[in-house]
Amino acid sequence: MYLNSWMSFARKRLFRALAFILLVSLCLGAQIASAVSLDSNVYQASSKKYSAKKWIKNGNSKYKRAKYERSVKAYNKAIASYPDYFEAWDGLGNALYCLGNYDMAVQAYDKALSINPNHNATCVNKGIALYKKGRYEEALTLYDKAIASDPHLAATWYNKGVVLIALGRHTEAVQAFDKTIEIDPRNDMAWHGKGYMLILLEQYDNALQFFSKAIQENPNRGWAWNNMGITLDRLRMYDEAIKAFDRAIEINPKGARAWHNKANTLYNMGKYDESVKTYNKAVELDPQLYAGAKK
Repeated sequence: MYLNSWMSFARKRLFRALAFILLVSLCLGAQIASAVSLDSNVYQASSKKYSAKKWIKNGNSKYKRAKYERSVKAYNKAIASYPDYFEAWDGLGNALYCLGNYDMAVQAYDKALSINPNHNATCVNKGIALYKKGRYEEALTLYDKAIASDPHLAATWYNKGVVLIALGRHTEAVQAFDKTIEIDPRNDMAWHGKGYMLILLEQYDNALQFFSKAIQENPNRGWAWNNMGITLDRLRMYDEAIKAFDRAIEINPKGARAWHNKANTLYNMGKYDESVKTYNKAVELDPQLYAGAKK
């Protein structure tokens, strides 16, 4: 009796899990849009700028190694040396974003854009931070501005598509992902975004093609394999779904949602004991995932 109740709940959670995966994509998209260049000759103009450049290099190095708190300190030292240094404020915004401090990230991006208003990658990243705060319309306005300035930046179109999903404007979201693919056919995030939209429309065969393309371009994203598994499960291709979830778990053993979705497929295959064991692993990894199961 309890197992049936749990599986009914699990099915209701299936698409919530998929939506969560798209947010993971968004975080990765923020890193793709962030590009800091130190090639300009202006840094030779003064000793203060030279000192700031050294701190920015330090901050960039820490950022690339995911040492975000240390990179924040380095960028702040660069700003202390030269307050009007665009790259310092831009890098600071990126590091604060990765620490989950979205309000301060927006402030840093605003300062960077006051110095260089036409830097579209910074507009994109500010839009992502606004998205995280639920300020979708503001993010969309930024993306439209960036597209008007440079319609060939794939990251802008991709993140615009994500915001349009949040606003329920699904047809426009599909168009945004299609535009991303047109600009950058090897952008696995865009192929995944299009597949996600087809899942919402219950066009599983078509979605499978797009997820397959996304994985072909980048086979190392655990959440992509997880979504492939969800699609295969919906197509009742259970053996293939299990393989996809296993690949997701291999890449990220602590990904509770892949364990959860594997449990769901095992149940559909009639492997009830194995399903319960797999479900228990998902609960162990993330007890909050099923916080409402008994309600």
